[in-house]
Amino acid sequence: MSQTIEHINPDVLSAFIDGELSAGEQETIEQHLSGCHACGLRVLSATRLKTATARAGRRFVPPPEVLARLTAQLHGESRRRIYSIRRTAWASLAAAMVLAVSVIGWRQLHETNNLAAELLDQHLATLSSAATPQVISTDRHTVKPWFQGRLPFSFNLPDPQALPSETALKGADLTYLKGQPAALLLFTIHKHEVSVFVTQRFSGPNLAALPSTRSGFTIHSATTHDLQIVAVSDVNPADLDALVATLVRVQAPS
Repeated sequence: MSQTIEHINPDVLSAFIDGELSAGEQETIEQHLSGCHACGLRVLSATRLKTATARAGRRFVPPPEVLARLTAQLHGESRRRIYSIRRTAWASLAAAMVLAVSVIGWRQLHETNNLAAELLDQHLATLSSAATPQVISTDRHTVKPWFQGRLPFSFNLPDPQALPSETALKGADLTYLKGQPAALLLFTIHKHEVSVFVTQRFSGPNLAALPSTRSGFTIHSATTHDLQIVAVSDVNPADLDALVATLVRVQAPS
């Protein structure tokens, strides 16, 4: 560092006051200060400011009990803040879960209502005077083979003697239920028309959630390992249940 400079650079001055210069640089600054009144005053002022700051810092050191109380207060506020955040998060999560369950429930209800309406519409279509099933037969050995190659699954039909009292097979047709091929079996019970839909189990509406009645007609459903069976009629519900139970019993186990 040259002695010919007029005044000490502020950064060099700060390093000198903090004792951060090398021995040679320190000696050079001291020689300059001995002959430069302005730089000497700057060093004196900066040194006094540094000393006063340090003294003020020591003067206002809080007692240990104050520090402990302040620390405990900060920890308490932190815990309350965390608890508040967690409570808000849990409340938001609970609200989201309730909304999701509500939406799922609404969708399931909507799907089962649509399925019940589709079943009833098809049953009413079979009651039309213009409706003629593709298979008109009371012989199960005629009805069952007719579906071979038309359905991706098979099912069994009971012997006429195994059917409930005053129940008879009338015919069959090929139909679709929820977009899947299904066997439509036509029965009569005490002269009441019965439509029985047999299809593969599918991941659609829960059949157990179907309404038991719709527009005065009874809807009864059951499942086997591979099949779903749904019957629709205006006959006595107990008689309809007996027919469905008979159809379930004759299905071959997997």
